Amino acid sequence: MNLADIKTAGIVGGGTMGFGVALNFALGGIDAIVTDVTDEALERSAGLTAAALRLFVEEGLVTEAQATEASGRITRTRDLEALASGSDFVTEAIVERLEDKQVLFKKLDEMCPAHTIVVSNTSGFVLSEIGEGVKRQAKIGLTHYFAPPHIVPGVEVAKGPGTSDETYELICAVMGKTGRVPIRLLKEKPGYLLNRIQHAAGAEASRLWAEGMATAEDIELGIQTTFGFRMPHEGPFYHYDLAGIFKWPSDAGNKKAYPDKAEDEAQQRIRARYSEGKPWFVDPEKFDEAVERRDREYVQRLIEMKRGWGTHLQ
Repeated sequence: MNLADIKTAGIVGGGTMGFGVALNFALGGIDAIVTDVTDEALERSAGLTAAALRLFVEEGLVTEAQATEASGRITRTRDLEALASGSDFVTEAIVERLEDKQVLFKKLDEMCPAHTIVVSNTSGFVLSEIGEGVKRQAKIGLTHYFAPPHIVPGVEVAKGPGTSDETYELICAVMGKTGRVPIRLLKEKPGYLLNRIQHAAGAEASRLWAEGMATAEDIELGIQTTFGFRMPHEGPFYHYDLAGIFKWPSDAGNKKAYPDKAEDEAQQRIRARYSEGKPWFVDPEKFDEAVERRDREYVQRLIEMKRGWGTHLQ
């Protein structure tokens, strides 16, 4: 199979990540099918897509005609089997719970045509765990997008133990066709590459906050006005808010990806703070407004990157 053979992409999970992944495919000229567990979730997904396209048009990233065409390429259904049977490339974008991902991968393995590639958007679990027991080992992979996935260009691409070179190269080509920049990972590791780097900075910021080195506000200020000026808008605390991590179920995420440091008073304070499940700065009632402000800034940065990088982001 080659790039031209990928006519339809399925996205399982139409939430924060899934709707943006589907939009990438649609804007790249590939039909997208989105599935979720309730009609309400699908309606929410459609609303997120419409809002994103309005933003793109307002900021000049796409034309009205391109937005209309992209919107028309996306269909939504609660029927997982219909999605699986009609897709050449499927992205899993459900909650970060290993057992759920494993069950889904096995279902997709049974339902999808033999040629279909199935990838996970996991941010923490390794593919050898998610794809355990799946028969199509040569045709599974990982594409880890970063929120918001329809704006942030980089995507980590990783293999599982049985992923073929042909599949891996095709996944990277798909990322390019859908306007993303594939970040090629050479091995699998819980948390993968960029989340581990990001987490190291976030963990140190949390520790310094817990030890009383500075307030969360001054830590954010320091990062944003020094090295963070080169990757503006959010430090680790604001990222925690805007990524919606405070809304995750308590059992979501791969705890092995980021093992706790030795238990001490600071670590206990960090654990207690995050167990509260509340954001640092963002008013939960105004979460969507905060995300839109962030997205507008990201779109402007993306436009500037396109001017400077040329064909890398075409």
